[in-house]
Amino acid sequence: MPRRSRVDPVAIAAVGLHGVAAVADLTALGMPSSTIARRVHAGHARRLLRGVVKEGPDEPTDDQRAAAALLYAGAGSVISGGEALRRHGLTDPNPGRRILVLVEAQRQRTSSAFVEIERTERLPTATITDDLAIAPLDRTVIDTARRQDRIDVVRAVLTEAVQKGRTTVARLAAELAAGSQRGSALPRRVLHDELGAGVRSVAEAWARELHAESDLPRVLWNPRLYDPAGTYIAQADAFFPDVGLAWEIDSVRHHFLLPDWDKTLRRRARMQAFGLVVAHTRPSRTRADRAAVIEELWGSYRLAASRPCPDLRVVVAS
Repeated sequence: MPRRSRVDPVAIAAVGLHGVAAVADLTALGMPSSTIARRVHAGHARRLLRGVVKEGPDEPTDDQRAAAALLYAGAGSVISGGEALRRHGLTDPNPGRRILVLVEAQRQRTSSAFVEIERTERLPTATITDDLAIAPLDRTVIDTARRQDRIDVVRAVLTEAVQKGRTTVARLAAELAAGSQRGSALPRRVLHDELGAGVRSVAEAWARELHAESDLPRVLWNPRLYDPAGTYIAQADAFFPDVGLAWEIDSVRHHFLLPDWDKTLRRRARMQAFGLVVAHTRPSRTRADRAAVIEELWGSYRLAASRPCPDLRVVVAS
């Protein structure tokens, strides 16, 4: 390839990623490092990280920031954490936080600017998304959860992945056990005590805490209900099997769209048609109006207990 006198898009495209290149790769094309430095100084190129530049002075895109993070970390590095979670189609709980990049334990590279480096003995095999090396989903979820210091954020990260069917509680628990134990206390608590019991949302975790204070009998979380012939009825948020009481946690966020609300009403009507008593609670009340909610649940429980318990087959969440 002929020598080039400036840091231009063609040269970056030859050795870079998303319009970003490592200075070392550009100099290997024959560009003097002094030329690159002059271009940066003149505003024709922009230095994103030590040894990483892009053509033009404009702010980097999300793809360019991610590409720069990988180029800075070096060959074989893998993006994990919230940035990878978003690229897996899940919610980044901390948008704007530094990009987590995993590198081999022997690599001498430190965190810098918008990049957080984690050296690991368990460098995962990357999946390629948008031409970027991304950690597998289970590793991404656990790496993200380990970096949170609020239990509701940990709950949101873990339950979203499970609720959307992207992974299982067992797979996440195995990943947590196999990896770094730094920051693992909250994820372990949520996985073992809550998701392991069938809880599948932050709101349900709040409801579970309330139930623990109520002295109400045993409850199952997210069981699937069938009639004796095997006909599917519904999946209740919570279910008291001894009396046939379903407890629905009616999230305003989930029911904001009319189709969601219609689906909820149909599920409710179907459970009632099979003889179930159905109680409803908004998530906010499980925290702000706990005594009243417990009293209401006891009332619904007594009502269900006064009626014949429906003959159902109950399949617990796994």
